[in-house]
Amino acid sequence: MKSYKDYLTRADAQIETLRLLQNEGLICKSGEFVPSVHYPPITRYGEGSPDQILETYTQPDDGMLDIYVHFPFCLQACTYCHYPGLVGTQAEEKEKYIKALKKEFTIYMERFQLERIRPRSVLIGGGTPTYLAPAQLKDFLEFFNQKVDLSGCKQFNYDVDPNSLVGEEGKQRLSIMREYGVTRITIGIQSLDNHVLKLMNRAHDDRTAIEAINNTKDYGFQVNIEFIYGHPGETLENWAETIRTAVTLNTDEIQLYRLKVLAYGDKQGNIIYRRGDIPDFYETMRMKQIAIDILNENGWDENLRRVYTKNKKNISHYAYNQCCNLYDQVGFGLTGFSSYRDRFMINTQHFERYYSDLENGRLPVSRGLVRSPEEQLRWSIILPIKNMSVKKSKFKKINGMDLDQVFTEKRKNLKSFGLIEEDEDCMKLTDLGAFVADEVAQQFNSAQYIPFEKAQYSDGALNPYNNNAASDAFGE
Repeated sequence: MKSYKDYLTRADAQIETLRLLQNEGLICKSGEFVPSVHYPPITRYGEGSPDQILETYTQPDDGMLDIYVHFPFCLQACTYCHYPGLVGTQAEEKEKYIKALKKEFTIYMERFQLERIRPRSVLIGGGTPTYLAPAQLKDFLEFFNQKVDLSGCKQFNYDVDPNSLVGEEGKQRLSIMREYGVTRITIGIQSLDNHVLKLMNRAHDDRTAIEAINNTKDYGFQVNIEFIYGHPGETLENWAETIRTAVTLNTDEIQLYRLKVLAYGDKQGNIIYRRGDIPDFYETMRMKQIAIDILNENGWDENLRRVYTKNKKNISHYAYNQCCNLYDQVGFGLTGFSSYRDRFMINTQHFERYYSDLENGRLPVSRGLVRSPEEQLRWSIILPIKNMSVKKSKFKKINGMDLDQVFTEKRKNLKSFGLIEEDEDCMKLTDLGAFVADEVAQQFNSAQYIPFEKAQYSDGALNPYNNNAASDAFGE
């Protein structure tokens, strides 16, 4: 079996390339990291009411949406989590929350005169949305199936913690989910090294994680597992061992997340207090390259950004629809967000505000915006290029202009450094561009949404503030 040292030559070569790109301004000087998950960034939306944001919104012509439902409950708080939530049993609070979710669905459906919502895909996340008593899980899913027509749904996914899928209660939950149409389970493994899991404040160990995977497969679900690299306690050696084990676990998809230190949700994760223990930027990116090489040599390819599968059909439909096809997606629950074709809105992060708005017949939206034509143009590049590719026909349909008319100098620069490539149908990242996908996508952010101040990037050809006008129509 190969040692992690066998992968270092390629990893070190990639690091030398990153140094060059950092010197040209692509990567922040400090190596700090902000992911391109939504645009504008999810932490940057101002206050807004549902009436303001939804005033001119109409449902898609085909009546289809993707659905997200958020459950803000966990057994305990992980160090890296950037979302508010409650820990511990919280039995009464969960009952209250499920009742509130039912009200939210009802209010939304009455607003748009929907008898049932018709989804392309569904994602139930959190938190740990299976951290409910089996009876509570059944109650929610029974209601959900009444309100949602799953006949056209291609994928129904739950994003969960391993602890909720083991033991007799875990098997009950799996049986209930199967009964109510769930087809795919994403399990947040994060590491298979018990020392690292302890530092993450995870409530499971490696054996629990593997038991959860096996139980889930036994019940006939498609299984996706997730890992975080760059966390305190992770070394090149134990990280390589985790990935070597991961490829043997008979799952359908493996996702890799770089540790996020700066908040990208409504709460700063406790990981910021461990900043001095975090592997530096270059060591973290060595971990990424080592993982890619192990995955590739075992038949796993990146078929959606940071998502590795042996079969392209096993990627997340929810992520693909929202970020590549730019389809409308509606979110429910605390901090649930709705990503529509020309606007974005987020529910409140405060439990009492969430409950009171619903009691008063209002959707619990607290922030959002309707995008300007320029921000719409940037959005229609940033999400698709980060995750797969910008389809030129789709871009023209959204913006009424050809992709060739916008960001001419910036695109030329990115091509000259081997970060993007184009043909007559699409623009996409090269293998090198995919390795630094977030930073390349942020080249297309407007100045107010670039993650760091201009001086925090080297003054090179790839400083994201350079050539930042989308086109002459919008100015500099």
